[in-house]
Amino acid sequence: MGHIKVQKGVDKVKMKSKFLTAVAALVFALLSTSVARADLLSIGLATGTATPITTQVFQSPTAVSILSVPFGVFSVSATATGTPPLPQPDLDSNTINVSSAGAGTLWVYVTEQNITSPVGLNNFLSTFTSNALNGLFTSVKESTYVDSGNGLYALTTPLGSATFTGLATASSINPTGLLANPYSATEVFKIVAGGAGDSNDTIDLANTVPEPTTLSILGIGLLGLLGLRKKENA
Repeated sequence: MGHIKVQKGVDKVKMKSKFLTAVAALVFALLSTSVARADLLSIGLATGTATPITTQVFQSPTAVSILSVPFGVFSVSATATGTPPLPQPDLDSNTINVSSAGAGTLWVYVTEQNITSPVGLNNFLSTFTSNALNGLFTSVKESTYVDSGNGLYALTTPLGSATFTGLATASSINPTGLLANPYSATEVFKIVAGGAGDSNDTIDLANTVPEPTTLSILGIGLLGLLGLRKKENA
């Protein structure tokens, strides 16, 4: 009789071990799939009325930068990060450094294409920051957009925006409309210079809820543990 109880205990330990191994394998597979894929990031510049847009760099995986690129009276350095290493649909224009030798208007576009998650109706958080605005630079307007057509520099659905005349930060949560797989997100900086000066600006775009994949992993794990507990109590 004692031997039977010991054997049942061994069987329960084996069952629990097999379950945890299976869950770990599933999590690893899902995360590996996420890391293996990469969106496409592009940085474009324009002057005057915002067209035409000249692409300076596009690259996958998505961590891109340009350094001291001359564009009209402006010089532009920019870095941006998407997926990976960030989770979809996050897009960070980490640093947009601009200097100018004269008056003019500069537009900086950062687009992340081939975003696959989340889809449907969502709310995205846009965080805008003016870190520096010096000399005769008069204003910086920062804006975010999404496009279900996955377009480059597409401004189909406006999200949030903020205009700065000095150092400040602002944020807003905005509905995305109905998103289909794949889609794109774009961040735009409009920099107005009355003469020589410089500016430093950032935009962070993120989803306001966890990704469906993360929720699925948690749900699968909880259901499995519940089933295991019922078997132990049987």
